[in-house]
Amino acid sequence: MRATVSKLNVGVGERFNLEFKFDGKVERFTPPDLSQFVRISGPNQSSMSKYVNGKFSQGMTYSYILAGKKKGKIKISGAKIEAHGKSHAYDDVVMNIGIGNSKSTASNKAGVKAKAINKDLFMKASVNKRNVYVGEGISVTYTVYFKVDIVGNEVSKLPSFKGFWTQDVEMPKQVKVYTATVDGIRYQAADLKKTILFPQRSGNLELDPMHFTAVVRTRATRQSRSVFDNFFGGYKDVEYTVKSKTIIIKVKPLPEKGKPRNFKGDVGKYKMVTSVDKTDLTANDAASLVIKISGTGNLKLIDALDLNLPPDVETYDPKITDRVSAKMAGVSGSRTYEHLLVPRHAGQYVIEPVQFSYFNPSQRKYITLKGKEIMLTVAKGEEGALTTISGIAKEDLKFIGSDIMFIKNHAFELKRKSEPFFLSGLFYGYVGSPFLCLLIFLAVRKRNLEQRSDVAFMRRKGATRLAKKHLSKANKYIKDSDRNAFYVEVLKCLWGYVGDKLNVPVANLNKENIRESLLDKQVSVESITQLEELVERCEFAQYAPSKDEGELQLVYNDALEILGVLENEIT
Repeated sequence: MRATVSKLNVGVGERFNLEFKFDGKVERFTPPDLSQFVRISGPNQSSMSKYVNGKFSQGMTYSYILAGKKKGKIKISGAKIEAHGKSHAYDDVVMNIGIGNSKSTASNKAGVKAKAINKDLFMKASVNKRNVYVGEGISVTYTVYFKVDIVGNEVSKLPSFKGFWTQDVEMPKQVKVYTATVDGIRYQAADLKKTILFPQRSGNLELDPMHFTAVVRTRATRQSRSVFDNFFGGYKDVEYTVKSKTIIIKVKPLPEKGKPRNFKGDVGKYKMVTSVDKTDLTANDAASLVIKISGTGNLKLIDALDLNLPPDVETYDPKITDRVSAKMAGVSGSRTYEHLLVPRHAGQYVIEPVQFSYFNPSQRKYITLKGKEIMLTVAKGEEGALTTISGIAKEDLKFIGSDIMFIKNHAFELKRKSEPFFLSGLFYGYVGSPFLCLLIFLAVRKRNLEQRSDVAFMRRKGATRLAKKHLSKANKYIKDSDRNAFYVEVLKCLWGYVGDKLNVPVANLNKENIRESLLDKQVSVESITQLEELVERCEFAQYAPSKDEGELQLVYNDALEILGVLENEIT
């Protein structure tokens, strides 16, 4: 019995294989303590039976694909098996995390083996397009082709997809094997992973390889020593590792020409429908405004649209409903926002049409969709006459004001009339005050208009507010155990905050530009490194889910901490 790892020295987030082998029949396997690692896969159980020198032997292997969480020396201990009525403990394995060595001996050996069998076993990554715009969807399929007898296999390393949002296409639990022809040669083939990718920055982005490890059963070349070898056809099992080739995706920035003012970075092909459940209501009653955006694209990244409401109409954070499916043709479906509108006073109110702008990559132009204008007719209402809409109880809505004040029933104090009011100092004060207020209003309005025309100022001003909004959503997803949505919000928080604070366009958001801009703002190298490590952790966790329930809370706390640090250090 033996415990082995593919690498003893790995970097944080770098994958490696852990195997526990036993020559014999295992009655029970007790796994080791792996709380210090991100578990990508495992335990994967495989068994092997064979005749060697006329004797029957059986072996068991329990394997994991892991990645390191934090730097340091970490011991893997506690693994044991029960066989033949006895308990057997495996030796401890000590890993060095943070000293990754991509050119390890194990990797080199695997490469030699893969090269020796590349005609009969190889992997291929295929994409539907290699030249796209920022935010445009790309479908990628990882397929293994083989003409050999595979008795055991695993995906030993997944691609990282750095610089992309990802949406995995659901795969069948049982991998389907089919026949395919490559360069005129027929192979058996199996699709291992299908994913839709959305590039988040411009430039040349790499799709790094997927690694596939297979145990291949081959005929033994040595001379038979027993009648059993001849009867069973003597064979041996050899492990090979193959990988797909790196693919370069050329990502073009979105054009500046024709970009609408309300464009928020959405790319795809969409349509929009708006509706309201009622237009005649009473004061303090509620109406439900529904905005439904449907089509093909990264629907889950579409933010709520801005509403231009009259001052006397209040609203609340919308209820969001997603109906999204990912197929190789792209991500399609709908995202619905349901806003609660509460008019506080009687009258007629015009709700201006909502607008949604997006970039259509097939037409290479920006398109702005416009909803319909809504007219609300509001009659006087009674206190407590609130309704329940979309799960929001009337007790949650605040009744404000009253049309008629109560009659005062206490005695009034009468004062003797003194000097005349006309042409008094108080008279001139009252007469001049409207002109003074007008001058103050015009000065304040001019200042606000100047600030609003300063795009960089407005982005810096709203950076912290938007970051807190994304973190608030992320905290909600922690409670819902929605890992993918959680990491999406945290990454939007980090990238959005830094981009707004530094006034860096979305198309130019990459680690190199961010690091250079932060250094110009005299942010410490330690803080920049902390931000980059957190971003990498979030990107890694999107395609490598973990069962560690406390991980989301740790990432959330780290995001709060780094935002506080950057808020203090950015000058």
